[in-house]
Amino acid sequence: MSEATERTLVVETRDLDTDERTVATFDVEMPADEPGRRAQLSEVVAQLHPRARMRSFGGAAASFLDSEQLVVAHYGESPMKRRETSADPVQQVEQQPLFAA
Repeated sequence: MSEATERTLVVETRDLDTDERTVATFDVEMPADEPGRRAQLSEVVAQLHPRARMRSFGGAAASFLDSEQLVVAHYGESPMKRRETSADPVQQVEQQPLFAA
């Protein structure tokens, strides 16, 4: 039997009229199988946005849409959380020469 993994489930919502964005996070046991992940993402989004219907699903992420909002649910860290925990907000990137001779 497949084993579940403890992860963060992130639900990002964008209002289609105002472009206002919200993020909700939940600590969950991520199912190891794809049908289980799909069902879990659907259940969590249905609790927050009952009118939203799934539009696409791929592995560990799904998008949902209703007449007012676009909702994306995925496993992993919230983009806001990643920014907060970044040790070096300005990373040095070495630029490669555009044209090598």
